[in-house]
Amino acid sequence: MHGIKRAHLSKDGRLSKIEKDAAKIIKYRRLNDTVFENKQRELYNDKAFNETTALLNLNPELYSIWNYRRDILVKNKFNGLNEQELHELFQSELRFVQEQLYKYPKCYWIWNHRIWCLNNDRLSDWLFELKLIAKFFQADSRNYHVWQYRRFIVECLKKTKENEKDKAEVDYDEFKFTSNMINKDISNYSAWHNRSKLIGKLFLQSPEIGVDDNDEYLRIFNNKSKLQFLKKELILVKTAFYTDPDDSSVWIYMKWLFGDYFLSEIESSDATSLINETISDIQELNELELSDEGRDNQCGS
Repeated sequence: MHGIKRAHLSKDGRLSKIEKDAAKIIKYRRLNDTVFENKQRELYNDKAFNETTALLNLNPELYSIWNYRRDILVKNKFNGLNEQELHELFQSELRFVQEQLYKYPKCYWIWNHRIWCLNNDRLSDWLFELKLIAKFFQADSRNYHVWQYRRFIVECLKKTKENEKDKAEVDYDEFKFTSNMINKDISNYSAWHNRSKLIGKLFLQSPEIGVDDNDEYLRIFNNKSKLQFLKKELILVKTAFYTDPDDSSVWIYMKWLFGDYFLSEIESSDATSLINETISDIQELNELELSDEGRDNQCGS
């Protein structure tokens, strides 16, 4: 809360706050006991469901209550509903989850419940989920949970495609997305990690992804040229480590680039040339760091 002046309560104000907090704690404990008792008694009615809503609003970290909530949905709420009615029920549940995520965007159990809802709804809207993810990235582009969720959504979106070419295009769009995220923030470890996973998929795809004479990466993937990819990717990495030499995510990604995945399929002379050129760039960076700050760069050592 930087820059916000802390309010100082009077003695009476402090006592009043303590009394209110005590009342909230008592209310929470009673509700907690009630819901866990309902679970033990295997109650799956509407009242029990509403009580899980109240408790999870107070504490979304109760994973066993999320499990209990799903049991109620399956054993009570789903009964007799057709596909459209189920979809409407899941939409209501997703709205509840969305409100929770805005408050607790790094709570695993909330994301897990959203995934469960989408997996069980045959009318799930994957494009809406991508738009929702974009909102969370505006707040925190490095949130690991959001990146993990995005990978799930992309895989679900690919399942709706009829042929391998369309599926490959989804992966390539994701590859371009990582480029945009890295250009905005080179310290985004999750973006670099996601990029490495997509590269392997794009080199494995059999049909051509598409045609665009202005897109060098597209030509490289279509031609399956790992040497050309490595040359081009090292330009991006060099720009990144000159921008922020102390950022470890860039160096971790570069170590992956010089692993067996690429070098085992590249002529030894070409590999040696790239390695020597990169070592020279790093030495130059270290010399700049030494002259500017009087120390070596630890990440690139």
